[in-house]
Amino acid sequence: MTTIRDEEIQHLSVGDVIYECEMFMNVEARVTEVPTCVVGQDGRKQWRWKAENTQNGSLIDYLLTEGLSHYGPRLYRNPQYAKIVEGKPVFKLVGAP
Repeated sequence: MTTIRDEEIQHLSVGDVIYECEMFMNVEARVTEVPTCVVGQDGRKQWRWKAENTQNGSLIDYLLTEGLSHYGPRLYRNPQYAKIVEGKPVFKLVGAP
């Protein structure tokens, strides 16, 4: 598994491709705005950034709170859900034709 950990978010750059995977769906997203950090009322860092779905161009606004990433978004370096078609894994992406 290639999970993107909380402390890695600050290193995302414009153009990086990440995957948000949950509930048997894979969203391939290209970072369009570098993450910015603010400290929330509880003292936790909150990272905000923008990305676009590579398949249909829709905008995605991300927010990840330090130490609470288990609530989402669930981010990875590679798609996580596949189905087998003719003996080969196929990673369907949300928004793909």
